Amino acid sequence: MSNYFDSVAESWDNNPAKIERATATAQQIKQLRLASYESVIDFGAGTGLLGVQLRDLFEHVHLADASNNMLEIAHHKITQAQFTNVHTHFVESLTDIPGSHSAIVTLMALHHIHNVGEFFAAAYQKLQAQGMLVIADLYAEDGSFHKHNPDFDGHNGFDLDELCQKAKQAGFTITKAEPFYEIRQESGDGIELVYPLFLLAVMK
Repeated sequence: MSNYFDSVAESWDNNPAKIERATATAQQIKQLRLASYESVIDFGAGTGLLGVQLRDLFEHVHLADASNNMLEIAHHKITQAQFTNVHTHFVESLTDIPGSHSAIVTLMALHHIHNVGEFFAAAYQKLQAQGMLVIADLYAEDGSFHKHNPDFDGHNGFDLDELCQKAKQAGFTITKAEPFYEIRQESGDGIELVYPLFLLAVMK
């Protein structure tokens, strides 16, 4: 999967829709009340479209991803803008990131993770007491969202109630679980398809 993201990294930030949804997600995160604002991990950060927008909210922002090309672009942006509190990390999983953190956020990344239960368990371990995990992702869809990527082997979105149960099983308390955004994109035959996103915020 990282090969696909490596191949599209250069043009990633040229898509206004990707920037818009990252901004909408950042606005949602800024409205949440966290116990600590010491550090946040943006997991599956890509070029940092979400995480960079959190640099004024947290003392330290850690952009974590498994695509070197995405992280190179993120690092270039950080260097150019002289953001001293934003850091990049090449990781395969959450367990590769050292330390414990105030929050973990992830935008459109969870559906690429095969074992969601393991992800929740890892997030729980990486969070400080009363730390928050915030997931923005697709509701269950018919598989058309990733038709442009023949190598996609993740989830076709999620049933939010089932995801909440997995979070509870890992020890989390549900803080927020609701729709907040819609992605609109054309199908191959020119029909506009709408894919709603949910925001799930859970506390350790």
